[in-house]
This record gives sequence, structure tokens and C-alpha cells, in this order.
Amino acid sequence: MMIDTSGLSEEQKATAEFKSMYAGMMRQLNAPGFIPLLCAHEAAHVVYYRMMGTTQFEPLPPRITCDAKTGKFIPFLAAVEIIDKPPCQPESWQDWLKMDARASVAGSVVARKLGSTDAGGEEGDRLAFNDDCAQLVAHFGGISINTDCLWAWAQRSVEKDLEEFPDRMESIQTLGLELRPKFGL
Repeated sequence: MMIDTSGLSEEQKATAEFKSMYAGMMRQLNAPGFIPLLCAHEAAHVVYYRMMGTTQFEPLPPRITCDAKTGKFIPFLAAVEIIDKPPCQPESWQDWLKMDARASVAGSVVARKLGSTDAGGEEGDRLAFNDDCAQLVAHFGGISINTDCLWAWAQRSVEKDLEEFPDRMESIQTLGLELRPKFGL
């Protein structure tokens, strides 16, 4: 298992901050049961984005990058980059947003359902969803989005889905197994 650090200089990699972050990521990745949870989390995003119409995504292995402005290191345990998220149409922005919310929460809902004892990787997903909402408000103007209410609704919706459609959880776990080697895990 490797963490991609190819975008960092040797000087950056020599810092105590980097070494600490790298060691912490390796501890987390090597924790018993963590990798299957991580892979299922990312697979859940893909399954729910597919319901939106997405067909293409890129698996991104664990990596550490550096913010050019702040110089702070940014860790990524693994992720899927959605390449072809359908555009939001003005006449159906609410339906689009509900689907985006469900796809955004799906990873953490699945991780908790499978036994994660923390937020299930929710923080980064929540930030990305909040950005999506801010972009919609800026683009369409005159709309208001209560991200907290929508996030809570989406969590309940995905939880209900997984209870009503057990085959969905099976497809998420199967895709998680397929993603694992693509993440280099």
C-alpha cells in the first residue's frame, strides 16, 4: 500500500508535519477493517451518482498534496472523482439537488451502517455538498437552500433506501471490492 506524494518536493517530505501526516494516514489505512469501510464509502457515492445519470468516475488512490497558498498539507485517504455529473437544469434544480444530497451522504451512511465508529468520512463530503449548494445559489439567484435540513433529509432517505433495497447495499459492497485494487489498497 502506498500513499502518492509525487506532487511534493523532497524538502516538503522532510518536514515533521509531513512525516506526522504520512504516519497517521498509514496507521488509519492499516487499522483493522478500515479499508473495506473506505472502499464501501466511495462505492456508495458512485452508486448514488449513477442514479443521477453519472457513468464515469476516476478512482483516486491515497495521496498527500500541498495547498500552494497556505503551504498546508492536505491528506486524501482515497476518493472517487465524478467526471460526468449531470448539469443542473433551472426547471428541475430541486430534484437535482436532492439527488446530489443523497449521493453526497451515501458514503458516510454506508460506512456507519457497516460499523464505522466515527462520522464515516462525512466532513469532506459535507464541504463539497455545501460548495455545490453555494454554486447553485450563485448561478440561479433568488433560490434559498437550507443545507442542514437537506443533509439530514438525505441521510434519512439513504438509510431508508438501504433498508428497503438490500440489493443496493450488496451492489455497493461489490463495487467497493472492485475499487480496492484501483485505489492501490
